Amino acid sequence: MLILLVRYFVKNKCKNMCGIFGYIGTDGRAINSVLYSIGLLEHRGYDSMGVAFNMGREVELYKISQEDKENFNIEDLKRLVPKRKRICNNGIGHTRWATFGGKTTKNAHPHHDFNKLFYFVHNGNVENLDDIKKELGKGSFYSETDSEVIVNLIAKYYREMNSLEKAVSKVLKKIEGANAFVVMDANKPEQLIAANKGGTIILGKENGNTIVASDLAAFEPFTIKNRHILKDNEIVEITKQGWKIYEDEKVKKAAKEINEPNSDLGEYKFFMEKEIFEQKYTMANAIRGRLITETGIPKLGGIENIARSLRKVKTFHFIGCGTAYNACLYAKFLFNRFGIAASASIASEFCYRHSVFAPDDAFIFISQSGETADTIEVINEIKIKGNICLGIVNVPGSRIWRETDAGISIRAGKEKGVASTKAFISQLASIVMLAVFLARQRNMTIDTGQRIFRELELIPDKIQEILNQANLIRKVVNKNSRFTNYYFLGRYFNYITAEEGSLKLKEISYVHAEAYPLGEMKHGPLALIDKDFCSVVIIPDDSVFKKSLVNIHEIKARNGKVLAITNKKMDVNLADDIIFVPRTIDYLSPLLTTIPLQLFSYYMALKLKRNPDKPRNLAKTVTVS
Repeated sequence: MLILLVRYFVKNKCKNMCGIFGYIGTDGRAINSVLYSIGLLEHRGYDSMGVAFNMGREVELYKISQEDKENFNIEDLKRLVPKRKRICNNGIGHTRWATFGGKTTKNAHPHHDFNKLFYFVHNGNVENLDDIKKELGKGSFYSETDSEVIVNLIAKYYREMNSLEKAVSKVLKKIEGANAFVVMDANKPEQLIAANKGGTIILGKENGNTIVASDLAAFEPFTIKNRHILKDNEIVEITKQGWKIYEDEKVKKAAKEINEPNSDLGEYKFFMEKEIFEQKYTMANAIRGRLITETGIPKLGGIENIARSLRKVKTFHFIGCGTAYNACLYAKFLFNRFGIAASASIASEFCYRHSVFAPDDAFIFISQSGETADTIEVINEIKIKGNICLGIVNVPGSRIWRETDAGISIRAGKEKGVASTKAFISQLASIVMLAVFLARQRNMTIDTGQRIFRELELIPDKIQEILNQANLIRKVVNKNSRFTNYYFLGRYFNYITAEEGSLKLKEISYVHAEAYPLGEMKHGPLALIDKDFCSVVIIPDDSVFKKSLVNIHEIKARNGKVLAITNKKMDVNLADDIIFVPRTIDYLSPLLTTIPLQLFSYYMALKLKRNPDKPRNLAKTVTVS
């Protein structure tokens, strides 16, 4: 049974958010650079981390995991590395999210082969692990990981071919699944080798130094003159001078250049707080230069080349995970409101459902990072079918950005908090613009398009009005922090806000929360309502306001506590607490009603002494499906 379970998890590519970093240069600061940048990858989630430094005559290896200390962080790893003035120009590091093998220090990366010639950091899952183990024969593996098996396969092929590049090339062809890795040769302190097959490897060049990483966040401390993304099935030789990219052992040109601004906390204590309070500006940035009032048609340069093809599409299918899936739900509701057929699917479920769609349907993939593995799997499947694929992402140059036919950049800027906030609002804004673009191709009048644009232009200032109530919302949290169960409830577009509010509270506060359409309460959920159950009801003044009031009466009749999010004056006896939001068009209301729920979840996390930037068991970028 144990063997069957292991095979099941490998075959289904359990979720993994490992971070990879490598540094090679001339300034002798590899130790500090690797440790600092590994710290910048903490947002990807981790239960162990480690570093290896090529000191010229030997490789020094340092690791830590939850086995050593339950709530460790990068500072604990730094304390393991002796403080000294020794010069080092070659180092690799890794943050691990356990998939294959437990949360132990032995399973932490970097791994090495039996002879300690090659050191290895890896993100991915090897699906044909049993076959590779058979090829290697009996060996004394010290860990439970597939990563250790791969580095030993590299060592085996190196002994046969006497070339690390050729050995890695052969391994890349051999292994199945999505994998990216970096290899250090103990005998070559001036070189690293990296490879990509369905993952993400980014290269960066600084004066005299070259950096390789799985996430742009790791590049923040460096003055990078150019960056490149490694394509699938490519191998790169990295030296202090730069890099050479190979495919099938032939030298190729480098791939697409990308850029990303630096970010820091400034006056804020946590990135989540900073990103919530940036939303007036990120929302404005999402729409800046795109709302052409004269025509009522947005200017979306990323989709102009396929605009004619989009006119012929009858049904749009939205695909996403987590918060991005909630954005997909919003897209479905909004498109339907504008008379355009649309569906929304969770990416990890789509490929198993035998989904039915027409050859001329279009698929729209939403992802903050642009690297979400479950979503990428659906892209790969849909591309085989030949349907149009669009991406709505926050990271230009990301995998989804590259793999789709066209798309929209949400322009939210770097989002470091694990729980998405500003990116979600910018996703909704981008969806509104796309919906108007497509609806104007069909039956939407110019007056309607212009009216929506006028309302969108007011949203940034209305967001700020809500943010100005932060102290009030904090008091509401303090009053309600005793509750351990919450419903988030809404009708129509407000149900989407309920889903997102529920997710946020669970993610960062570890408080049980469920979201339901208000009309579903009498079909089961009402049974749980009592004096110890709090219901957060999103109830703006819209076409379903009166129906929603009836549901609140049902909750109060059972002694349930009610927190109302509304833009209409209500009987103070009907809701125990009320948070007011400005008015807008009903289908734009999630752009506003979501904001107080973000603050509610954030302050709840602080009240319960949780770290909102590093929620347990979660990571910012899910890079293996």
